[in-house]
Amino acid sequence: MSNQSLPPGASSPRDDDRMNREQTREQGGDATVRDGARDHAAGAPTGSSSSTMALILHAMTFLCCANWIFGVIGIVFAVRAAHKRDQGRFLEAETLTRYSWYSLGAAAVMFVVMFVLSLWIFTQAGSWVEGIAPVRNW
Repeated sequence: MSNQSLPPGASSPRDDDRMNREQTREQGGDATVRDGARDHAAGAPTGSSSSTMALILHAMTFLCCANWIFGVIGIVFAVRAAHKRDQGRFLEAETLTRYSWYSLGAAAVMFVVMFVLSLWIFTQAGSWVEGIAPVRNW
């Protein structure tokens, strides 16, 4: 990306952040923070609001593991979280990302259960067939 100049009268988001910090220092230091500044600091982006990894993992489970239920739900949550993060709503983005990770965990549980049940069915298939049509050992 190029560093484009701003139109006349516009300020950079970095300048706004610097002004907020300077106002906080003037009002009594960093220890006593006003409510507006506290909301701004609490809403700062964290690593948990990054939904990119969740989106990639959901896409992989959707395509590779045929996870049609939880894969779609997780992708929807991850995309909505990315949109919220782009809008600056970091708390909502973090919540939606958490839901996306929860659905990924549910997908993992579903995959393990289906894998175990498939192995169990394969081991029992011989006795089920023998009950229907007797098989002689030669």
